[in-house]
Amino acid sequence: MAFTAANLTAVENALIALASGTRKVRLSMGDKSIEYSNTDIPVLTALRDKIAAEVSTVPRCILFSTSKGL
Repeated sequence: MAFTAANLTAVENALIALASGTRKVRLSMGDKSIEYSNTDIPVLTALRDKIAAEVSTVPRCILFSTSKGL
């Protein structure tokens, strides 16, 4: 599954809600919906890191420069 910036925002909002005292949070991505509780914070943190790594991948490009050497 390809993650988007919206998925990253949703996971971050779920983490904030759980850290601020909400007992359960429902997170939906694509056709899946999972409910997390405050004991699942390490799982959500790992998911956030995985999504952030995928979303922030910068495409690499190579620049060639040539000259006659004069």
